[in-house]
Amino acid sequence: MDDDRKELTRRLSTLATEVLEDALEAAIEGQSPELRAPDYASCARRLQCAARKLAAVAETMIIVVTPEGDGPANASMTRSR
Repeated sequence: MDDDRKELTRRLSTLATEVLEDALEAAIEGQSPELRAPDYASCARRLQCAARKLAAVAETMIIVVTPEGDGPANASMTRSR
């Protein structure tokens, strides 16, 4: 893997850490027995948002580190040839 891809992967890992920290904050807040239903819903929405962001970051990382021609998008094309 070239240096640019390594650097991008490192930065994506940093972004993933930030997303997880946001999710952790929402999860901790959601443990409070003093919240009302709308507050719990807000925590749940924040967790959903973090999950979507994390999935996108992880998928991007896979694309970045996968050698050309070996990615999931190319797998079906390779098999049919």
